[in-house]
Amino acid sequence: MNLIVHESQLALTGALSTYEERGENNDDVYVRRRFCPTCGSSVVSELAKTQGVIAVKAGTLDDRSGVQPNVEVWCVDRQPWVSLPGMAVSLDRE
Repeated sequence: MNLIVHESQLALTGALSTYEERGENNDDVYVRRRFCPTCGSSVVSELAKTQGVIAVKAGTLDDRSGVQPNVEVWCVDRQPWVSLPGMAVSLDRE
């Protein structure tokens, strides 16, 4: 699960490595995936075309008690056995 936030809402500690994902033609950077250089765990994805908007992996937060999912995306690929009641928004794609 990801939390979509502005980078100003997050404080990171520790070093992260970065992988830059490019478009289909290997042109512009689409997303910068930041991960732990020791274990490889994903921490955050920085969306290059949206100034300061990041996707934080919810499992990396020190306090997840306030996390309440309300949007689901990529529903076009959802398995038929998945049911997430109470979603305010459900999108086939991003």
